[in-house]
Amino acid sequence: MKRILIPVVCACILIACTPSEEVENEEQRVENETEPVETLTASKEDIRFVAGWLNETAILFVDHKDDEDRLLSFDLKTGDIHTLFTSTATISEVQVHPSASQLLVKTADDSTEAIIHILDHAGTLLNEVSIESSELEIQWNDIDASQLLITAFSDDWSYEIMRYDANDDTLVAVMLPDPFPSWLDAEELVYMEDLDVVKQLLSTGEKTTLANNANQFHSATDQVLIESFEGEQIRYAVLNAIGEEKYSWFVEDHSFVMEQAVFLDENTLMMTVTDQTEMMPTSFLVKIQDGEEVKRQKLPEGGSLDCKGDKCLIGYSLDTWINIETGERVKWLEIEPLE
Repeated sequence: MKRILIPVVCACILIACTPSEEVENEEQRVENETEPVETLTASKEDIRFVAGWLNETAILFVDHKDDEDRLLSFDLKTGDIHTLFTSTATISEVQVHPSASQLLVKTADDSTEAIIHILDHAGTLLNEVSIESSELEIQWNDIDASQLLITAFSDDWSYEIMRYDANDDTLVAVMLPDPFPSWLDAEELVYMEDLDVVKQLLSTGEKTTLANNANQFHSATDQVLIESFEGEQIRYAVLNAIGEEKYSWFVEDHSFVMEQAVFLDENTLMMTVTDQTEMMPTSFLVKIQDGEEVKRQKLPEGGSLDCKGDKCLIGYSLDTWINIETGERVKWLEIEPLE
């Protein structure tokens, strides 16, 4: 929807705008800028979780109806609901690939095995792989949708890391000291080894240390964001795939640490930071461009983060989205209380 601003001209020679007129004008401007959004109302016992954005106008969620788990999309503009996938097994995870029009759905009938389904946006099954495990960690390659990195945990928390290639439906073991690696570019992995952030080329096993004394990292496509402590400050640095620093910035208050991060493009990222030292933690959504903080909005709680442009789904239930630029918040999901 195009935003239409109606300018109000006050001729300073003839007449000035009164305070009440200025308030009216501001209210009209905000009303014009607010986009109409449909609201989904669901029962607490039916809806299971919100998965995130499918595209700029539709959100994915999972519910349970007639003894089946269902993956559905809800269009914020029209209110239309479409069923993309159903299963008699429990749907426990859904991912949306950032560049390919594909979805990943994880299901499980019991605690010893999980099935990973790869679908297109119409819900057509493209690939399927079964993994024996009590818990799975899945990393989808942002550049090549045919590549998955899977960590399968046993009951005693021992683990096995595997690379799944959807092109030939194969699983190959990957030996790493960290059970939670991430992709960096199409053929490299990045992970923590003690306090170092390390990247490793899959084909040769060649390793490069990207940072020392790191607290945590977040990688996506061909970039990695590293959080580290330097004295009483927190330093953030964004590196490219070959390990060169693109930009960095310092945060004076070291009590606020990164909780979630999303890269929007080569120069822009969203992140939530939370003061974990307080009894009631304070969280903010922050927009960073080229190492400069350009927007900050206070959040009612921490939790997950999923962004499409300047709109981010926030909170533990992702039932609200916020526009980082305007601060506008819209609760798109209303949960009916149990009777």
